[in-house]
Amino acid sequence: MLHKCANPSCGNPFQHLGQGKLFQIETEERGASAIEARGGAHRRRLMRRVERYWLCDQCAPWLTLVVERERGLITVPLPRPQRAPALAGAQMQVQKYPVAGAGS
Repeated sequence: MLHKCANPSCGNPFQHLGQGKLFQIETEERGASAIEARGGAHRRRLMRRVERYWLCDQCAPWLTLVVERERGLITVPLPRPQRAPALAGAQMQVQKYPVAGAGS
């Protein structure tokens, strides 16, 4: 059950799906050994688990969730959008045109 934002530094409570961003993450774990029906051999099965996490409206624009093998689920900053090179140094110039009928 979702109860709060997945960002450990945030305590915003989950209220409804219309806010923030929902993540569905599937993980694999080695399950307890099970006896295979055909040969009676012991094998460990991969157990798949689906978990849901949520980032609130304040965290979702800046963070995403990533699963790392060593650390598990972590929050990481989203890359900042870069400005287009052609526009980076450009400045807007405003032209003034006389309005017909405007008297001084």
